[in-house]
Amino acid sequence: MNNELNESVLIEILDSHGRVQMRERIALNAGKRTFTLGRAVAADVTLDDAHAAALHATVEITPEGSMLVSDLNSTNGIIVSGKRHRNAQSIEISDGLLQIGRTRLRLRTTHEKLAPEKPDHLRPASILHDPACLAGIGALAGVAQLGYTTWLGVPRDLATILVTTLISAIAAASVWVAFWALLSRMLRGEWRWLRHAAIFLGVAAVFFAINGLLELGWFVFSLPQWSTRAAWVGAIALGCALYLHLIHASNITARRAAIVACIVPALSGGAGQWVQERLQMRDVNYIGASLRIYPPSLRLRAAGTAEAYFQSATALREAADKKRKSTRADEDDSESADEE
Repeated sequence: MNNELNESVLIEILDSHGRVQMRERIALNAGKRTFTLGRAVAADVTLDDAHAAALHATVEITPEGSMLVSDLNSTNGIIVSGKRHRNAQSIEISDGLLQIGRTRLRLRTTHEKLAPEKPDHLRPASILHDPACLAGIGALAGVAQLGYTTWLGVPRDLATILVTTLISAIAAASVWVAFWALLSRMLRGEWRWLRHAAIFLGVAAVFFAINGLLELGWFVFSLPQWSTRAAWVGAIALGCALYLHLIHASNITARRAAIVACIVPALSGGAGQWVQERLQMRDVNYIGASLRIYPPSLRLRAAGTAEAYFQSATALREAADKKRKSTRADEDDSESADEE
């Protein structure tokens, strides 16, 4: 009996991002288990919404905790679970969310089951879930891998190339993170800078690590060159980054985010690969050779002979000469056609 006297319902008015803007509590008892919502002062919960009727709807809380809403012959009806109902009676609000006019409400009763309390202290295991820590780890790993890759290429001026590459990488990362942070602000009401920075830097670090390991593995096992390896790994990394960004920046479902994360990299990667191949075919100076240099001791297979190397170089020169002559012949034909 005391539980019935102390029973109440909490009405929360939410903004477009699902955050609570205002709360109002209504006491319930055996004689009163219903309340009205509308724009009039006579309503138990008055809404400041021009799209709500004077007395728009009534809500009944059963003793078992179920919430039943009825429309009071309003023009716009009520929206429950994303579906609009007009002149409907005793519609159950299963998830506690109700929309009247353009006002979103969440109803909570004493029968509500709450999630366990979250600890407010920092545990060692929670460091990996901290966006700031993840962003810092990703940044350090990315800088280290970028420096190693630049050094491995044996440039003439390592410091200049490294600084230039770092500036370009920082500029690209800033633009990318700013775009997703702005999208989060528009769709979720929060900037989430660190979260999107952690996603970008983490995925970039994993991409460089996997690509480097694959390249080293190709050298160690003397596998034939796979020119599109980096493009495929990059497409997968872009898809993973898009999926995580979409999940944290918008209200899109995980399934739709996965579909977008698969379609966008496939289309962009395929178009980019086609353009690159076309440009390489027209470039007579292009030679598909890797610039990475590894110690010969890393090889697990015997190296080729000097004769085989010179034969390969001769064949490469003949192929380049043939390609150059073909290009010149095409240019001469086009000039003759223009003169005629």
